Amino acid sequence: MNTNATPEPFWNRLNQIALYPFRGAALVSLITFSVAGLLGLLPGLVGFILGAVVWLAIYRYAFEILVRTAHGQMDAPEITTHTDNGVVWRFLVLYILVLILFVACMLIGGIGLGIVAILLLSLLLPGAIISLAIDGSLGRAMDPSTALEIMRRIGGPYFAAFGLLFVIQASAATAGHWLQMLMPMLLADLLLRAATLWGLFATFHLMGYLVFQYHEELGFEPGEIHGKPKLRTRDTDLMEETQALVADGQADAAIARLEDEMRDRAVPMDAHELYRKLLRSRNDKAALLQHAGLYLNLLLLEKQERRALAVARESLDAERTFTLQQPEDGHRLALRARDTGQAQLAIDLWLAMLKRWPREPARVDWTLDVTALLVQRDRVPLARQILEYIGRDLEPEARARITQAIAKLPAD
Repeated sequence: MNTNATPEPFWNRLNQIALYPFRGAALVSLITFSVAGLLGLLPGLVGFILGAVVWLAIYRYAFEILVRTAHGQMDAPEITTHTDNGVVWRFLVLYILVLILFVACMLIGGIGLGIVAILLLSLLLPGAIISLAIDGSLGRAMDPSTALEIMRRIGGPYFAAFGLLFVIQASAATAGHWLQMLMPMLLADLLLRAATLWGLFATFHLMGYLVFQYHEELGFEPGEIHGKPKLRTRDTDLMEETQALVADGQADAAIARLEDEMRDRAVPMDAHELYRKLLRSRNDKAALLQHAGLYLNLLLLEKQERRALAVARESLDAERTFTLQQPEDGHRLALRARDTGQAQLAIDLWLAMLKRWPREPARVDWTLDVTALLVQRDRVPLARQILEYIGRDLEPEARARITQAIAKLPAD
């Protein structure tokens, strides 16, 4: 198919979509996988392993169908596929997470919430699979906003395609049910697998064609299938634009562009890293410190504590009184620094926090933690000074903890 021509709407190709699994290499693959699937009936662990291997190969082939179709190639791929195994594993993880979420909804809210959950998840899943297949990022595919963005870009036809996907899967399931009732078990199992694979191949072909038909809205050009296009988003556009500015020697313009976006919305971690790299090239310590508070908050939310520790050390080296935006985040990071052997970083974090928040209720815990580290590093006079200073104007119970700590201090 000419990828430069306007694709024919998928609703005009329903017959071709339904017959896709019965043509050329798709039919050969359908028969091969259906027969090979019988290996899963072997008893014990051998049957389980062989069945799992066959299904992995099936999903590899299904993804190849989706990717190939998305690039405007309507002939079925050969059974020897090119899709990376990692994409299949990420798809299986995505599918398992969706199943876990559905079961959790059933357990929490009963059948009513379960029905709502399965309808919503079924609506989002095609968008997530499309994103995963053309972008390869499990994190992006798991983000509901990605599927919602695909829905927004495609519009009403997405929901029409969703309905058709449901019809295909329901038809395959119904055919399998009747086959099991009317035929001998082995033959019925073989034909049931064939019906299941027909539904799977037709479904992935339809999803791929949806990408091909709306490739302009989704932001990529069909081409060689071995070079997977990435789903264009506001984030990818931002990174491409700023990196182009840097390549052209316009670092100040790139910084201004990133600052505009950060004021307007949450930007990806890559954008924050690029921003800090550019600020370091200008030796703009004030801007780095101002940005560090926001950046550390995001790093902790993303559980990137190792990177957060490095940013905290860099910031404290530039300004001894630097603290995180929230005291509880600072305490959490100081504990992590202590537990990973970065005692001086933990001390510096807690001392800065005591200076900034001298009336914070949690200051007693900070004090006991930081003075314990100071004692370990033979800085007993400083530990005593901090304990005595914090011990003033405390409630009796808190003062008793400080007094007990002072009594346990070794001699100066």
